Amino acid sequence: MTHDSGSRTRGLGRLSLKRLRRRVLGIAERLDPLHNPEASYVLLIVTVGIIGGLTGVIYRGLLRLYQGIVFASQDDILTIAQRLPWQQRLLYPAAGAVLAAVVLRYGLKGGRSEGMTEIMEAVVLKEKVLRFRQALWKGAASLVAIGSGMSLGREGPMAQISAAAAGRISEILRISTDKRRILIGCGVAAGMSAAYNAPIGASLFVMEVIAGNFAMDIFGPLVIASVVSTLLTYGIIGSAIYETPGFELVSTWEFVFFVALGIACALVGRIFITVLFGVGRVPARLPLPPWAIALIGGIGVGAIAIKVPHILGNGYEGVDQMLKGALPFQLLAWMMAGKVLATAFSLGSGSPGGVFTPTIFTGAALGGLVGTGAHALWPAHTAPPGAYALVGMAGLLAATTHAPIMSTLIVFEMSLNYKLILPVMVCAGVAALISRSIRKDSIYTERLRRRGVDIDLAIEETALQSIKVEEVMWPDPPTALPATPLRALMDQFLHMRGGGPIHVVDAQRRYIGLIDVHDLLAAADKKDVGDLLIAGDLARMVPYVNPGEPVSRIMEKFWFQEYGQLPVLTEGTPPLFHGIVTRRDVLRAFDREVLQRKLLTVRYDPAEDSRRDRSKTVDLPDEFAIQELPVPPSLQGRTLIDLDLPHRFLLTALALKPADGDRREIIPPPADKTLADGDRLVLVGRRQDLARFANA
Repeated sequence: MTHDSGSRTRGLGRLSLKRLRRRVLGIAERLDPLHNPEASYVLLIVTVGIIGGLTGVIYRGLLRLYQGIVFASQDDILTIAQRLPWQQRLLYPAAGAVLAAVVLRYGLKGGRSEGMTEIMEAVVLKEKVLRFRQALWKGAASLVAIGSGMSLGREGPMAQISAAAAGRISEILRISTDKRRILIGCGVAAGMSAAYNAPIGASLFVMEVIAGNFAMDIFGPLVIASVVSTLLTYGIIGSAIYETPGFELVSTWEFVFFVALGIACALVGRIFITVLFGVGRVPARLPLPPWAIALIGGIGVGAIAIKVPHILGNGYEGVDQMLKGALPFQLLAWMMAGKVLATAFSLGSGSPGGVFTPTIFTGAALGGLVGTGAHALWPAHTAPPGAYALVGMAGLLAATTHAPIMSTLIVFEMSLNYKLILPVMVCAGVAALISRSIRKDSIYTERLRRRGVDIDLAIEETALQSIKVEEVMWPDPPTALPATPLRALMDQFLHMRGGGPIHVVDAQRRYIGLIDVHDLLAAADKKDVGDLLIAGDLARMVPYVNPGEPVSRIMEKFWFQEYGQLPVLTEGTPPLFHGIVTRRDVLRAFDREVLQRKLLTVRYDPAEDSRRDRSKTVDLPDEFAIQELPVPPSLQGRTLIDLDLPHRFLLTALALKPADGDRREIIPPPADKTLADGDRLVLVGRRQDLARFANA
């Protein structure tokens, strides 16, 4: 008895160990990037975050090294500039701008940098491919320009290099378009986090400003990449970007001043954008080489720096002084106006760099002005000017980006001062609301608007702008030759499924028109001439579209005809028939590109009698598949109507391969045909549902 009990105990122990081993192996397999696509995706997101953090650390180190070599000093650029004679304040930015132009000339073959607009086109419109090599050259040019004193932000090159690296990784690994766009957004967020140690604000910057999308499947990857980047940067460099005193709200009556500051931020923000792009248009009108334009822009920055050296470079030191409230009213006014002009000259010179940090600088100066005035009027009941400078940073960011949530959180994360969160929110909300009512373009969409790209349309139309008709059209609809007699047309209609029109096309693919069933019935009633009519007599011309037209432009043409489809004709002379596009195609594209719901969109082509130019596209989420399965014995002798596949198995039948005859696929499968032994169905659905059907 004791021996049996011991054996049973050892057997149970071995069984428990086997179960534990299977469970551990199962968990390991689910987490193994080589076997689990989701684990691989998370690993890529973390990799992008690491790249963003390293990019920020390396860029800051190289910038400090460059300034140490050029100025022979390890001090910050403001301290260095205050020691320089006025001649050197004038020449250093000019020399840096010319050197940056030379770097761009040989690195980009004369191309100009567009910064965040390129990323917005890549993420939202899919009309731009980010090249990692070009991003590195732009980063090198911006490093030279900013290190020499040009008034630009370092966050721009950090974000662009990280985004381009994410795009390059996606290309190498052949990642799907949707995930590639999310990874590029992760690169932007990681770069911004490395610049400001603000993971939540950087994530919201991508969602509010770049993508215009608050979907949770985007937010999660962005936060992961941002947090990884911030942890890496924090571990190597340090904590908050701006160390602020313990600001707090002194009186609720101060909200009057904070609302006034929000209004002022909206007005100054619009002036900032107008000046920025007004000056930026001037170089295109000048018959000068790029180096000469860069020289003029650099001299403009240097001339301002003679009076106000605080505007040079990234502007961190000037913001730090304003937050500490140590600057007089007149100097703050000069700093605000000077930073706006210096940034406009810097961008106009062609030097690459960001405008986010110059916006923060200008907002801090404006907030300091309002705070200095408020403190002078009511010193006992108002916070110091530095508190207003902090609030003004968020206010001007919201006014120029139209992103009040991002502006609020990123300023909080940069300063780690939570006590002013309510004034910051009020100021940012007022500024964004008024600024958008004045003009709906932000500082990032203005350049795209000037190029004719309306990225601030409803996000639905914006996405549809990127889809061309040729991507969603059907190249082989039912057609007939012009000489086809009426009886043959009637016979063709009787054998068509779906009841759509027939398109009349001659032997050279020239389009004559279309015929619908009503036209045929009306012609058949004419006993005297019915037998004499041919397809060319019955065809009617309808509005048509071109293959290269965006889907967003063709919807209006559907309004003027009742067929639900439009012929696609080439732009040659004469235009040739290329296929048709249906209203369903457009709605499918809308669903896939805008709502991003995981509904499958399938175009199945039979293996036999396929043409070279036929579209063969299967666009499915990862958990879906298309399989050709034999009809199980338990389901034989029944029709598709009886089986009710969509409700019983959650499957859709695309085609039937009958056991009898020549085994050609019947598309779509007849719903009333009795399924027999040897019949095979082409089904689409989730993998587990396909397995359930096969085992029925």
